[in-house]
Amino acid sequence: MKSKIATHLPVVPSSLSPWIIVILSLCFVNSYDGDFVFDDTEAIVNNNDVRDNTPFWDIFQNDFWGTKLSHRQSHKSYRPFTILSFRLQFWLRQGLVSQDFHVVNVILHSTICLLTLFVYNLFLGPEGHSSAFYAAALFAVHPIHTEAVSGIVGRAELLCSLFTWLSILLYSCMIHARNLLHVWVAMFSFAVCITTAMLCKETGITAIGICAIYDIVIVNKIYPIDIIRSLSFKHANKSLNNLIDHKNVLLRLVMLVLIAIILLLLRFSVMGFSTPKFQSVDNPASFMNNTLLRILNFNYIYCLNMWLLVCPVWLCFDWSMGCVTLITGYDYRTFIIVIFWLAFGALIMYTVVSHKDNTLRYIIMGLTMLICPFLPASNIFFNVGFVLAERVLYIPSAGYCLLVIIGLQKLSARFFFPKTSLLAYVMLIVLLFVRSWIRSGQWRNERLLFHSALDVCPLNAKVHYNIAKNAADAGNVDLAKLEYQEALRLNPKYAQAMNNLGNLLKDDGQFLEAVNLFEQAVNLEKDFSTAWMNLGIVQSALKRYEESEASYFMALQYRLTYPDCYYNLGVLYLERKQYDKALKAWINATKQKPTHKRAWTNMVLLLDDLDRTEEALKVANKALKFIPNHASIYFNIANILGKKGKYEDAEIRFKQAISRDPTAPMIYANLGVLYHRWNKLNAAEDMYKKALQLKPDLHSAKENLQRLYTLKVSIK
Repeated sequence: MKSKIATHLPVVPSSLSPWIIVILSLCFVNSYDGDFVFDDTEAIVNNNDVRDNTPFWDIFQNDFWGTKLSHRQSHKSYRPFTILSFRLQFWLRQGLVSQDFHVVNVILHSTICLLTLFVYNLFLGPEGHSSAFYAAALFAVHPIHTEAVSGIVGRAELLCSLFTWLSILLYSCMIHARNLLHVWVAMFSFAVCITTAMLCKETGITAIGICAIYDIVIVNKIYPIDIIRSLSFKHANKSLNNLIDHKNVLLRLVMLVLIAIILLLLRFSVMGFSTPKFQSVDNPASFMNNTLLRILNFNYIYCLNMWLLVCPVWLCFDWSMGCVTLITGYDYRTFIIVIFWLAFGALIMYTVVSHKDNTLRYIIMGLTMLICPFLPASNIFFNVGFVLAERVLYIPSAGYCLLVIIGLQKLSARFFFPKTSLLAYVMLIVLLFVRSWIRSGQWRNERLLFHSALDVCPLNAKVHYNIAKNAADAGNVDLAKLEYQEALRLNPKYAQAMNNLGNLLKDDGQFLEAVNLFEQAVNLEKDFSTAWMNLGIVQSALKRYEESEASYFMALQYRLTYPDCYYNLGVLYLERKQYDKALKAWINATKQKPTHKRAWTNMVLLLDDLDRTEEALKVANKALKFIPNHASIYFNIANILGKKGKYEDAEIRFKQAISRDPTAPMIYANLGVLYHRWNKLNAAEDMYKKALQLKPDLHSAKENLQRLYTLKVSIK
């Protein structure tokens, strides 16, 4: 039996290798000052669990996106510890600073790369330290990690990987512990790390499988052929008998199984023992009725995942909606699947029939690290909500990198071309470093990210949708309309694109076209509450009040907590002069969202118009408890007090409004009116002039200033 991997690559000193790994891992630092992009908006920026807006324990009742796990629209992605890390950063800075989140992700990746080196050293032993370094260096620069590192929501993969590696190292400590106390401490720490990894991301539980194979293959030197022979009852391999006779090994494996069962039961109980419901566009292959074609498409996706590891040139933030067309009949891609399984099958057969040596054991560990963490995303046990996701390859890539280096070492030993091997390896590292640097730069903002996807998936409707959304946010309405139309051309049933395009048409006053789009959207997705609300807004603009009210009620039926819908419902009642109903609707809006500025403002204005000034003041003062920096509330209080002749109190409120919004011309103009009535003519003149400086065409200020001059002349 060979004692080590034959190697002709230079040995790197153990004191130097960690520093090289850290330096190489900084290939993703190009995104350190990036924005919140793509999924970051929903998972972090708009997530109340991150912003301290919800009780601490709600984090453990909500999914990754802040939705109740019991809600029918929940994706059931339960990652409370990842959300806790976001919340901790928000608490430390008292705000969301995207640069902080990116820097933490880069630091986590560097830490994981170091731990990857330690895990490789653990698997390969002292004789494989050189191979461990080269594999860890390859892992550090692999571009497939860009989404996990440069996308802030990739924190889930990073934390999961961190605790997965720690759990493997602790499991090794447990195996080699010299006394019972150390065994129990290591065992407890291992269980905590596995649980933490799973609560950062679901795939953390697969570390149990890696630990089991490590115990059997590396520690106890049991090979697949030994197990096959034992099961066939033809041989009774000595090593396998030693495993069976060794109580500690069996106890460890039983412990792993028990931990796995407990964690799976915990995970499924959190989900309510139900699986999430996805749309066909999320994972089209899983909705195919033909079982053979469904399996064929899943296998093609496996090929694509492997290709991204081998050649990470085509990288895209999203692979759904036409990015990967389905195989529905005779297709040349079937041959790609055959070639993939011939190559992969040959590698599997090698692990079975090859002679027993350390290289075989290391290949088995590489395959274990490649396959086990990928299983939850393989659609084998349950359907997932994506076609292909680069982030899920973060841990599996560690297995791939180990296999690549073992293969390179074998080739180098067989053909004896050390200089050529080293040159090829260095070129590969440089190319991957540059690719990672460029790709991480594309994750700095949404415009770069979305446009980069056009080169990879030009037929992906979601890419065009996101380009349109980004263009609309930047004020480029014409481009936004074109891209939404292209998204709908590629996917005529894209309800979200219909809704957003309808909003643009609504803002342009094209109400009939907007109504048509909103109606199509709600016909496609009955529970699309946003589209129902927008439909109600346009119907109200068309004076179709009864239809508008019905649409608002449909929106509220599908989303019980919807303050914006209550606000718009109140506006509808205001137009119909149903004032009590309008007030009730706005009260509901402020109950659901106490910081809803427009609802508070409208209530104060309506009560004032109805001459219910005391109620208006009471509501306004209540509003200030929730929105103390909203100038409009102070402005309206000042107007009410001014009409009541309480000039001094009104002046104070006007000045408070100015301190909150010093660029609002109407505040100065109305303060000028107050001074005018108060007979403080010079002060009134100053306020009118300030208002006209801010808005030269403010007619009320011009007219009042002219009256003021007339009054001054008459006094003289």
